[in-house]
Amino acid sequence: PVTIVQQGELDEPMAFEVLPSGKVFIIERKGVLKAYDPATKITKKIETLPVNTKYIAADGSVKEAEEGLIGLALDPKFATNHFIYMLYAEPAVTKHVLARWVLNEFDELDPDSKKVILEYGTQREVCCHTGGGMVWDKDGNLLITVGDNTGVNLTSHTDERAGRANWDDQRTSANTNDLRGKILRIHPEEDGSYTIPKDNLFAPGTAGTRPEIYAMGLRNPWRISIDSKTGWIYWGDVGPDATEDTAITTRGYDEFNQAKAAGNFGWPYFIGENQAYPVYNYDKKAAGPKQDPAKPTNNSINNTGVKTLPPALPA
Repeated sequence: PVTIVQQGELDEPMAFEVLPSGKVFIIERKGVLKAYDPATKITKKIETLPVNTKYIAADGSVKEAEEGLIGLALDPKFATNHFIYMLYAEPAVTKHVLARWVLNEFDELDPDSKKVILEYGTQREVCCHTGGGMVWDKDGNLLITVGDNTGVNLTSHTDERAGRANWDDQRTSANTNDLRGKILRIHPEEDGSYTIPKDNLFAPGTAGTRPEIYAMGLRNPWRISIDSKTGWIYWGDVGPDATEDTAITTRGYDEFNQAKAAGNFGWPYFIGENQAYPVYNYDKKAAGPKQDPAKPTNNSINNTGVKTLPPALPA
């Protein structure tokens, strides 16, 4: 192994991008963008973005969250346009923002060049799951992983009781009208807007859906990669911590997923090889029936999208 950045020079590094020259750009969760120069072997700070890194627990205490500066991508034409994309948690408003800047040849981030590309609302009352992985396909489309932004349980999250929406993944992962718990695919344009590529999961204009969605039914997708020959995408999805099958849950499998096309990967109704969770009724404290992966339905009171979902795909 070759040590590039010395111990102690980074604080919670989240992602990095490497130029052909060997220069490395690195983001840290607390908002810092850094660059490692292979010629000088020096790591320097370029900019500190204001980001949120906390959440407010039920007892009113302030705790560290998973969010902050969570995603980094250099434009495929970075050598000529110097575009750098970063995904971060806005400090003043509960939302995540994907923005683009110009990073000049002197490693200076031009503040006047900032363009907000995409944003989506979040909650900061419970932890966890943010995503933030980004990768480009051969057509210049940007794929972005987004976590479910839901409280952590040992089983699937389907709590529909009053005041418990943040423990209901039916409002995010299984919601066709919400960008959380998804992989998004967009085509950024020169002016800072974006267009929708062909063959995303829902066609633009489809009622109760968001056209940016490429894959839905995800819990905690972290980083993403792409096969440059086939265009297939790959990602890991972290499952809940249950260690055994019971009457109300299945064990918490982690998944390694491949998508050859847009689809629904099942969470919170299915995990692994489409093993179905009994939909738990928290009012009655009883496990309900399991859903059919061929025709899953989202009947949650917290669902703002369509009820009939695409068939669930196995890991």
